[in-house]
Amino acid sequence: MIWVKPSHGRYKCNVDASFSLTHNKVGIGMCIRDDHGRFVAARTQWVEPILDVEHGEAIGLLQALKWAVDLQLHDIDFEMDCKRVVDSLYSKRTYFSDLGAILGDCRTILASTLVNSHVKFIRRQANEVAHRLAGAATSLASFHNFIDIPTCIYDIIMNEMR
Repeated sequence: MIWVKPSHGRYKCNVDASFSLTHNKVGIGMCIRDDHGRFVAARTQWVEPILDVEHGEAIGLLQALKWAVDLQLHDIDFEMDCKRVVDSLYSKRTYFSDLGAILGDCRTILASTLVNSHVKFIRRQANEVAHRLAGAATSLASFHNFIDIPTCIYDIIMNEMR
């Protein structure tokens, strides 16, 4: 499974979370690319204390959705490698929990501001850029916005543009 460029006129945002027991943090990595596969922007951030996988991944998705709104990007496809979060996002089930509240916030953004966007599950191999960013996020002292390709993902970005 390889990363695939978004269709013409669209952007793609890959999102992932990593979990560091050592730092007691959830690292969140996200990367936006255009329809030619070119790097647009990346972001790393973290939350503490460490959470379970679904909560961490759902918070990562919510942060990516908010970031896309801030950047005023509306035709954007979000991809993540946590199937349970994607399935739960589109499920008709009501979740009376913190996870349900996070997913509810995601649904609200998708239904109001990002109406021409969607979230899709992809395999880890196709989400390597976000995975590397998320891994780096837990060891950083602060959140980072990148307008140039970070060195930790440069090789992947160049390879996937081909």
